[in-house]
Amino acid sequence: GVMFSQIYPFCHLLIAICELLLAVWSIRLWFKSKSVAAIVLLVLLLGISYDNLLLATGRLIGAGELLKSLSQVRFLVHHLVVPFLIVVGVELAHRLGAAWANKFTRSLAWILSISLGIIDIFKRYIGAQLEPIYFAGVLRYTASFSGGLPIITIAVTLFVLIIGIGIWLRSGKVWYWLFIVHAQHTANWSD
Repeated sequence: GVMFSQIYPFCHLLIAICELLLAVWSIRLWFKSKSVAAIVLLVLLLGISYDNLLLATGRLIGAGELLKSLSQVRFLVHHLVVPFLIVVGVELAHRLGAAWANKFTRSLAWILSISLGIIDIFKRYIGAQLEPIYFAGVLRYTASFSGGLPIITIAVTLFVLIIGIGIWLRSGKVWYWLFIVHAQHTANWSD
C-alpha cells in the first residue's frame, strides 16, 4: 500500500546515487587504465542514473509533456547505449587475458554494438508511443512497441551473461561476476 509507494521511488533514488558513485569510480578507472571500455561504462552508468532519477521523481514532475520528453530521452539513450555492454564485456575479457578477446574481436564488438544500436533505434524507438503508467508510487512513461520482443536487449543480456560467467570462471573473483550480473540488469533498464 502506502508504505510501498513511498519506498519504491526512494529505492530508485538510492540506485541512482549508487550508479553516480560507480560513475565516479569509472572515471578513476579510466585515468588508471586508459581503457576506452571505462568511458563506455561511464556513459552506461550515467544513463542508468538518469533513468533511476527520472523514475524517482516522475511523480513530482507529473504526467505531461515534460515527463514525456524526459522519458523519450531515456528511451533514446537506452537504445543507443545498451548494446555497448558488449564492448565492456569484451574489453574486460581482454584485460583478463582471454585469448578470444583479440584485436579483431574487440573491433568486431564495436561494429556489432553500433549496428545493434542503430537497428534498435529503427525497430523500437522511432514510432513508439509513450503512455503514462503509475505503479507503486512511480509515475513513468512506457513505450508501446510494434516491433515485438526486445530481441537486441535479450541478445545483449545473454552475451554479457556468457562473458560474465567466463570472466568469473577465468578469474575466480566473485566481484567480476557481480559486476556482470549488474550489467545484465542494466540491459533492461528502460524496457
